[in-house]
Amino acid sequence: MDTNRIKRFATEARNILKTGIAAKIMTLGFDRKGNVAEEHRPQLMQGGTLWNGKLYTEGFYHQWMSLFNRVQEKGINEVYEEAAYTWFNRLCAIRILQKNNLCSPVLQYTDAARTPVIVDQARQGHLPPMKEDLRQRIIELLDDDTKVTEQFALLITAWCHDNPIINQCFGSMADYTELLLPNNILTEGGFVDMLNHTEFITDEDFQSPELIGWLYQFYISERKDEVFAKKGKFEADEIPAATQIFTPNWIVKYMVQNTVGRIYLDNNPYETALQKKWQYLVEPSEKTPAESILRYEELTDLKVADLACGSGHILNECFDLLYDLYIAEGYGRGEAIENIFKHNLTGIDIDNRAKQLATFALLLKACQKNASFADAHCLPHVWAMPKPWDEEKNGLVREFLPHFFLGQENQTHVNELIACFDLMQHADSLGSIMKFELSDSTQLLVKQTVEYWYNQNFIPEAIRAQLPAFELILALTEKYHALVMNPPYMGAGSMNEVLSKYVKKNYSNSKTDLMAVFMEVCILHLYEKGKYGMINLPSWLFLSSFEALRKDLISNYHIDSLLHMGRGIFGIDWGSTCFIVTKAKSSAKGVYFKLHQRTFQHIYFTHIGQLFLQVQKNHELKYDFTTYRDEDVTNIDVYNFKHSNNGLKLYFEPNQSDFEKIPGCPIGYWISPNILRIFTSNLALSAVASPCVGLQTADNARFLRLWFEVSRSRIGFGFENAASAARSGLKWFPITKGGPFRRWYGNMTYVVNWENNGKELKNFKGSVIRNEKRYFTLSGCTWSTISSGKPSFRYFDKSWLFETKGSVCFPNDENIIFILMGYLNSPITFACLQMLSPTLDYHEGPMGKIPFKNIMDLESISTLACKNMKISKSDWDAHETSWDFQHNELLNMDVQIPREELRLDSIEWRMEQYKKKWEQMFCQLHENEEELNRQFIEIYGLQDELTPDVPIDEITILQQGEVSFVPSAEGEDAPKVMKWNDDVIIKQLISYAVGCMMGRYRLDKPGLHIAHPEPTAEEIAPYSYHGRKYDIDDDGILPLMNSDCGFSDNAPLRMADFVRIAFGEETQVENLNYMEQCLGKTLEQYFVKDFWKDHKKMYQNRPIYWLFASKKGTFQVIAYMHRMNAYTVERIRAKYLLPFIEHLEQETKKLDMRRAELTTKESKQLQTLQKQLDECREYHERLQVVAEQAISFDLDDGVVVNYAKFGDVLQKIK
Repeated sequence: MDTNRIKRFATEARNILKTGIAAKIMTLGFDRKGNVAEEHRPQLMQGGTLWNGKLYTEGFYHQWMSLFNRVQEKGINEVYEEAAYTWFNRLCAIRILQKNNLCSPVLQYTDAARTPVIVDQARQGHLPPMKEDLRQRIIELLDDDTKVTEQFALLITAWCHDNPIINQCFGSMADYTELLLPNNILTEGGFVDMLNHTEFITDEDFQSPELIGWLYQFYISERKDEVFAKKGKFEADEIPAATQIFTPNWIVKYMVQNTVGRIYLDNNPYETALQKKWQYLVEPSEKTPAESILRYEELTDLKVADLACGSGHILNECFDLLYDLYIAEGYGRGEAIENIFKHNLTGIDIDNRAKQLATFALLLKACQKNASFADAHCLPHVWAMPKPWDEEKNGLVREFLPHFFLGQENQTHVNELIACFDLMQHADSLGSIMKFELSDSTQLLVKQTVEYWYNQNFIPEAIRAQLPAFELILALTEKYHALVMNPPYMGAGSMNEVLSKYVKKNYSNSKTDLMAVFMEVCILHLYEKGKYGMINLPSWLFLSSFEALRKDLISNYHIDSLLHMGRGIFGIDWGSTCFIVTKAKSSAKGVYFKLHQRTFQHIYFTHIGQLFLQVQKNHELKYDFTTYRDEDVTNIDVYNFKHSNNGLKLYFEPNQSDFEKIPGCPIGYWISPNILRIFTSNLALSAVASPCVGLQTADNARFLRLWFEVSRSRIGFGFENAASAARSGLKWFPITKGGPFRRWYGNMTYVVNWENNGKELKNFKGSVIRNEKRYFTLSGCTWSTISSGKPSFRYFDKSWLFETKGSVCFPNDENIIFILMGYLNSPITFACLQMLSPTLDYHEGPMGKIPFKNIMDLESISTLACKNMKISKSDWDAHETSWDFQHNELLNMDVQIPREELRLDSIEWRMEQYKKKWEQMFCQLHENEEELNRQFIEIYGLQDELTPDVPIDEITILQQGEVSFVPSAEGEDAPKVMKWNDDVIIKQLISYAVGCMMGRYRLDKPGLHIAHPEPTAEEIAPYSYHGRKYDIDDDGILPLMNSDCGFSDNAPLRMADFVRIAFGEETQVENLNYMEQCLGKTLEQYFVKDFWKDHKKMYQNRPIYWLFASKKGTFQVIAYMHRMNAYTVERIRAKYLLPFIEHLEQETKKLDMRRAELTTKESKQLQTLQKQLDECREYHERLQVVAEQAISFDLDDGVVVNYAKFGDVLQKIK
């Protein structure tokens, strides 16, 4: 089944139906908000209804008023939705019945005019059974061939009421639904036309009972997106769309075979034929002891349920397996189906629509096996939530119960059932998690009474209306042998008040997420030794919020088997896990399958299933997941996972009691005895250090800046206590905020508004200031708490603050800070964190639980880690995005070689020295890291478990693109080597040179020069470098244009001059040629096309040089943000744009005067000049408007806000 095609069909159908229904309801007098003007309301008269000047039947009035009341009650949008899914589900179901030869082809067209069979038959006198008044109305309509849609609406509605399967599954339609059949339902491209001619659904698909579920899943997918987009709490009517997810078939088979199937095999150990058929059945590590088997007498006693059944996918698979059991035991097909429906199978869902579809799917499957079920004489037990008890309509429950029980009840029965009905007032929010407290006698009485009423020929309507409520009470007080489900997914933050309070009170261990609540619900509804199978998200395996749930599960029950999977099962998801739990303690080992490596890696769900089957056959299979590429897949149904000795182990048989030995009791099924030992024999890290979470601003755009966005004079560096920082009057202070994978030092680019001890931030609604006593006190180790790969730890200076994504671990003794940093960056920490937090979140909770051996006196470790930090800091500070940047590395030569060998005037020679220096530092860092790893592995006794090797691409210096890591030879296992990217190093020199031109840096002084507004005349005055005069640009504006632009300060010219002054006039040409050789283009080409793109990237889309550019870049200049003022734009206009326009005019005029004698090349040149002139004139019009505004700005507002003030005269940042 191609679900992508089915999804396209369902979403297109929903849009077509909703649009058609919206148009139809407008024709009925409603406006877009659901209001109706008085003159557009129908009037009931003797003999009919007057509406819009025409006479209609009396029935029309009642239908219209019913629609009006529904719109007032639910809102017009909800009525759209209801009508759309009513027609979608019924018409899809009819088409499925047609394709399975279970009804006549009523929807098919009989002619080119698209007349449906049902209408054609009616015109020939063959009408479906219906009431007489409706029959007369149809007969009148049939005389008018222009009213085919009205005829079809009445006929198909009557047909649905008459067809046993449609009527029993979907019930009667609201009396107004017929009015809302879209006028375009039969037109070309309308919904019926789509059904009749769809290319999205194959004949084979129509044979699958799961098709209706897939259609509905995709039909509500847009609704689900809408619900999630609004954020906040989910209302009761939004819960179904928000929580339903369809389950891949092989996952369902795994769950059913290992619950229902396993229970059957335990009771029938010599059954081999079925066991061979069940390919997803997991062989337990040990045979089930006789005392652990859940026994049943007859096959009819084996009770199976899905308490969140959705559209019945899992129920269908349960049906198939149960059916096979009955056939294997000699039952006939009809008897097997009746037994399954009457005795074995129960489904419950919060959504009545899903309940309808589940019932339909099961009936369809029954009919496919035995056509006698087409009359719907026997229905499966699938229940939805009953309507809340209406006291105004029904009176008090207390008064109703004696009528229901015919006087057989006592006060205990009444009190218990009143409590049940009170609880069911919130059934649309709570669903199957409701706990009905019924005594055995009350349950028995309810069961007997329900059976009594079903056996009566006449049931009073008041009784009939409440039978579903009593059926639900029975279903949710029943015990089951097996439960199988894909539960609803909803975090605590999305629960409405009713659901949230109930969950907190009744399911305290699992209150964090509804999916976990259902894990507790399953245990409540199972017999002792019963089994449940479930698929959900893997968060419960590891997160601290589920610790109590895990402890209860590990201590009291048994995980028989578990599949741990990444992305792919649910599409765009956070991974999934599927597992089987027995409601009994056991010392037997479980069987676990690790079917992914990285949570974010997408693997097609069909391929995950194939990998599982391969591991089932070969427990020793290892797979290298880095070789899987979903974009390279040509067949999503077939994939061969090849064994790799370097691959990941996939099959595990842990003893679940070992999980209790790991702090927090994570389900660390892959833990080795050696790793387990270090948890049990060492202190927790929290004994020697305090991992702390940082502040949360609630509005980063308001309180955080990249440090280079604001004035350097407003940033507080180096403060060692909070009091002096507060007295300074400064606004911005350095703060850690996570960042990419980088060890030892770096990722320090942000500053936070902590003026006056953070007064504004503290008073901002939603902000959270944590661990403030740690601010400006101690140094420590910081790390990125969110990471898709390995965590990395860096030095944290006590003069910095820290944010929630950049937590800090503070050692109790500052003397061990480098020992701590070395250990945290070792493979031991990562191995432990994979147990404690194998998700993306390495927060401070799991960090404090890492085992730590008391090795505080090892000076060699501390020395190596300190050296690593210094190397990393040197690398970080060698880039201008560091606030401690001093000089560009090619100008900062500190080499120990004889003077006669020096070639300081050669950039190429300097490049060679640069590479030698950093290759040496790179190798030293690599060697130090591996030595640290070796020592820690030896200290912890993990020589057989871990390797000290560090991949060359995990050495985290030279990360700005200076080097790449490429295979040293062909083949997947070839080691990588370092390759220098000379162009990147030259681009860094050019960026520094532009900084010198703008006055941000000076050649003769280290660090920043002008990084603040309004520089003094002295600050922008020329200076001497090696006896050569260097001019800082007088206005902080540089053209980035072709050489014929006529500007003396054009960036390519200034660059050539910079090279002359910095490296000498004699080698200027040589150096410029070398630079262009490295770039692979001329300097002019680089400045015009690429410089600003690279600058924007370097400065993380917060450029400090702002690009004023015409549409196609004919005119473009950069202005240094820190030097801009209210007159900068006018200066650009007057000093640069107008002269350039004049220049273009002159060049155009020269050629135009010779137009008659121009060569082809010159003619094209003239056309180009004219286009450039038009472009620049148009830009001038826009620039002049901005110039007249004399915009000034405050650097504290940041680049995004300030940049936007200039509108479209600036090149877009993104």
